[in-house]
Amino acid sequence: MRKGKQMKTLTAYRRRISTQEAREGYIFVLKNRLSFFPHPGKTFFMDGGTQKRAGTVESYACSCQGPDLPHDHFFIRWSGLRRGDLFVIRKAEGSDGSYHVEVSH
Repeated sequence: MRKGKQMKTLTAYRRRISTQEAREGYIFVLKNRLSFFPHPGKTFFMDGGTQKRAGTVESYACSCQGPDLPHDHFFIRWSGLRRGDLFVIRKAEGSDGSYHVEVSH
C-alpha cells in the first residue's frame, strides 16, 4: 500500500443478475471481490428475509480466455433470481459471520 493511501473496506457486494445467472441459479463473484466473502468452500449464512440459507463460494475451472489462460470463475448458488434483479449482500452486524441479502426486481 502506498504511503498516504488507505485501502477501502468493502461494505457490500452488488450484482445485477444476468440471464445466465438467473437461468442457472447463481450469483457470479468477481475475483477482485472475493475477499469480501469467506474463503471458497467455507460455509457462511445468508438471511434474505423470506429465504435463510447456508452457502459457500464455489468455483469452476474455465478456459474462456483460451487454453493458454486457464482460470477459475467464482459463484454463490441462489435460486429464484430473475434477469435484471439487483442482488446486494452485506456483512451482518456482529461477529457471527452471517450476511444480509436484499434482492430488488
